[in-house]
Amino acid sequence: MILLKASLFLLSGLCVAAMAAETPAAAELSPPVVVVPAEVHEIAPEMVERQLVDHPETVIIDVRQEEERQNRGYILNSINLDYFHGQKTLDLLAQMDKTKPCIVYCALGGRAQRIAVEMHKMGFKNILLLKGGFNAWTAAGQAVAR
Repeated sequence: MILLKASLFLLSGLCVAAMAAETPAAAELSPPVVVVPAEVHEIAPEMVERQLVDHPETVIIDVRQEEERQNRGYILNSINLDYFHGQKTLDLLAQMDKTKPCIVYCALGGRAQRIAVEMHKMGFKNILLLKGGFNAWTAAGQAVAR
């Protein structure tokens, strides 16, 4: 009987863990805690225009899903490298010029932080995270492309 109870307890724990696992369809409700290298900096939505004027070579990388871009819009001239495409996204990043400044964003910041960590490992020199993600961008009244 004790073995049966222990097995049921373990099974219920596994079910809860499986249901809580992040899936591509899961909406990002709050950014998870990610340790980002000190060389990666945040940029406020209001400072992006100044960055683009001062450094027109800046690449804007949107790591949200295409569906998110279609439904909510995106930052003009951003490229879409879907975080959930995993290795494909990393392969595309590996082909990019690592000396150009890059602004990385997602909905709130969690996926962008994870991608920024990978970009840093790849040798990108100037990585900027959009503070608060696309939600902060729209809340600040910045332009949204559709």
